[in-house]
Amino acid sequence: MFRLWRSEKRLQEKLEAYVAQVMQTLGSLKETFPSCLDGSRSRRGDLSNPVHPLESRADDMRRDLEVELYSGRLLPESRADLLTLIEVLDRISNSAENIVEFFSLQELDVPETLHDDLREFLAKNLEACAAMAETVALLLTDLGRVQALATEVDHLESQCDTRERRLLRRIFDLDVERAHKLHLRDLVAALGMLSDRAEEVADMVVRIAVKRRF
Repeated sequence: MFRLWRSEKRLQEKLEAYVAQVMQTLGSLKETFPSCLDGSRSRRGDLSNPVHPLESRADDMRRDLEVELYSGRLLPESRADLLTLIEVLDRISNSAENIVEFFSLQELDVPETLHDDLREFLAKNLEACAAMAETVALLLTDLGRVQALATEVDHLESQCDTRERRLLRRIFDLDVERAHKLHLRDLVAALGMLSDRAEEVADMVVRIAVKRRF
């Protein structure tokens, strides 16, 4: 197995574990989202956010990883690259938590006519995030395959952009108050941010891989 930083095995293990934790926050979002959409959580007075403890754990792991980076033997440039990478990954887990907050705190009411499109939109964003996680794994194991998978992330993000525009058109055609439309718009934007961040991470992985190869 190729090791990107041969002398930093513990760092690699912590980075892999951190990415896995970020993906767990997304998994919790996926499980929670249907009950948010149909209003069942709100009707039973459930104001909890199941993503929060997972996101909090991800924060703890991120801070531990940052300490490892500063105390390790990486060159300053490599350290800076990885610090930026984990900062963007942190925004992904934060976004997962914030999406549930739309429902647990704002009690957002989503018209049933949008449910299927929103579920599909989330699924496509999560697909981009899963591909992104694979690019980070390749950064640790196989630099030669990074570019191809990053291109796949870019393709998925473009599909998400198309779906986002279509959803926004539908939202502003609804016969509801403008404030309601704006809240729905913000929800769609928050969902779309997942694939935006995934693309950002994948692009950073490509840049790191190029530096390491040449």
